[in-house]
Amino acid sequence: VLSTLHTNDSAGAVTRLMDMGVESYKVAAALVGVVAQRLLRTICPKCRTTYYPTEDQLNMLHYEGDRRRTFSRGTGCRECYDTGFQGRMGIYEVLLMDPTLRGLVVAEASLEQVRDCYREQGGKSLLESGLELAERELTSLDEVARVAFVE
Repeated sequence: VLSTLHTNDSAGAVTRLMDMGVESYKVAAALVGVVAQRLLRTICPKCRTTYYPTEDQLNMLHYEGDRRRTFSRGTGCRECYDTGFQGRMGIYEVLLMDPTLRGLVVAEASLEQVRDCYREQGGKSLLESGLELAERELTSLDEVARVAFVE
């Protein structure tokens, strides 16, 4: 078990191991899965307010949901020391190695190829995980953009 490997997402950890000199067949044989995680600040329940985000903000986040809906953010209050946030919650990306991914790793596929395979298998990105929390009004869109490494 590797406890920490600094990459932007789970697919990046796979290719990073090879960049560090681990032979691709060893990565393919030994790796069972990778979890990428980030902590998002949660909106303070005392000063939560709703708003309509701009089209530019939704476009930047590649948001594909209902664009007419409201989202939440904190305005800041005594309870949260004027930050608008209180507490944290995790967003996760879980990449499980399967025969297709193992084949890509052995073939020393690019980061984009590994990411594409992960997405084709229904894998959810950190951004998508964060947007789900924003839709549930647990965090703000700005916080998702700050933490989820929007490309």
